[in-house]
Amino acid sequence: MIIEKTPRGAALAIVASLVSLALPFAATAVVNDWIISAASMVILAVSWNMAANAGLISLGHSAFWGVGSYTAVLTANKLGLPLAVALIPAMFIGALLGVLLALITGRLRGIFFAIATLALSEGLRVIAVMTPGFTGGGEGIYINPQLRIGAHWVAAIMVVGALISILVAWAISRTSWHFAFRAMRANESAAQMLGVRPVTFRVGVLALAGAMAAFAGGVRVWYGGFVDPGIAFDLQITILSQIGPLLGGIYTLAGPVIGALLSVLLSEAARIWFGAQGFGLLVYGVALVLCILFLPHGIWGGLQRLRTFGRRRIRGEQ
Repeated sequence: MIIEKTPRGAALAIVASLVSLALPFAATAVVNDWIISAASMVILAVSWNMAANAGLISLGHSAFWGVGSYTAVLTANKLGLPLAVALIPAMFIGALLGVLLALITGRLRGIFFAIATLALSEGLRVIAVMTPGFTGGGEGIYINPQLRIGAHWVAAIMVVGALISILVAWAISRTSWHFAFRAMRANESAAQMLGVRPVTFRVGVLALAGAMAAFAGGVRVWYGGFVDPGIAFDLQITILSQIGPLLGGIYTLAGPVIGALLSVLLSEAARIWFGAQGFGLLVYGVALVLCILFLPHGIWGGLQRLRTFGRRRIRGEQ
């Protein structure tokens, strides 16, 4: 669902949203697995891109995913909460972690902020391993089987999260936050001189990004039924969160969504054709290299430039 300014575009977005919500209930188990993967990738891509819009390039997005996974499992097992309710504390903890990250990193920018996020994710993984009484340690935790729900419900909930994430990103693009983010990304010191308060916007965007990624982590672990430190804070989660924006077009609304969906298709195609585990990462790498060489602004940027070229060509012929 990419929201357009025209009534026709809005109508298409609504229809696409309704179809995507109904699809899990008519799909097979295999298709629902794809839907869950695609929707979770969209959430990760949109949330990562949201922070990147403000100049905050994260290498530790798995930290939000991981705390969401653990919070959802622990609250559900101890309190007997259903998934929809367990996701509330999961998102709260994810947002809180984002706030703490924004406050602790202060004025760190660029590579220094990226390294700090990577250290955060790795630190949380070590803490999870070293606290077996709380997190299950290296052996992990299983969700109470009585609380598990069907894959179609998990897929539908993940799709709802993806649609809401896109809607939030679209809403931000229509407010002054969008311009504040662009100013911070270009030059944070200059933005501050113009009246932008970087700390406030850092806190806000990282809280939103943290809540979104934690939601995805919480829903995904409900589907798998198990979480351990290696799964929760896997560096591959961070890599996957960057694939969508880089393939589709970073700093755009549609780009991360297109890139995320394409990355899932590439991964599934690699698994079906080659059958090798982990081969998807190689496919991602090849796709990124091709994008850098031929579509430096991503797929969406390439499509926009092609459309602009076509319009100029038509005007020239007239």
